[in-house]
Amino acid sequence: MIKLAIFDMDGTVFESHLDWLKIREELEIERGGNILKEIYRENCVDRNRLEILENYEKENTLRTRPIRGISDFLLYLKDSNAAVVLVTNNNRENTYFLLKKFNLSFDLVITREMKLWKPEPDAFLYVMGKYRCKPEETIAIGDSHYDVWASRRARVPHIFIIKSPRVIRLIGTNAGDVAYFEDYRDLKEMLPAFAI
Repeated sequence: MIKLAIFDMDGTVFESHLDWLKIREELEIERGGNILKEIYRENCVDRNRLEILENYEKENTLRTRPIRGISDFLLYLKDSNAAVVLVTNNNRENTYFLLKKFNLSFDLVITREMKLWKPEPDAFLYVMGKYRCKPEETIAIGDSHYDVWASRRARVPHIFIIKSPRVIRLIGTNAGDVAYFEDYRDLKEMLPAFAI
């Protein structure tokens, strides 16, 4: 039975217009490198890089809108007594601005200020501990390979990813723990198989 749903934010709850290749190039961070780990080094924050990243994120925040069907899907999960949690590498200011603007609520919101960054599993493990849920009682919903990697490292066996050519190329179509979905109506139809 599903007791906990962990959502990504950018590209999953809200549209994302972030060009990560361009951002990495401007930040001078190699492909595959973790942007937040490069910015938030031990006892030192790279303020210049952080400002560049935050400018891109702010621009995205002002442009974006919710992914179609997310509001109804959140209500469906809550009506099923599942806890809904948002785990994002974005900052607190942008996250709460969007949640308030579009009247979306989660039982718990984890932003990058907590330093529980994907693709590490720390945020997932923290949330499962807080809600006393086993991995098999948890689902993860995202749009990127970071979401898949974090979920796998936390041993979450049911990962739902919004279908895109990029993530399919990175993860493949034969990953038994990953199910791709087109939209939230599609995902809602898939969940009864997991005894929600």
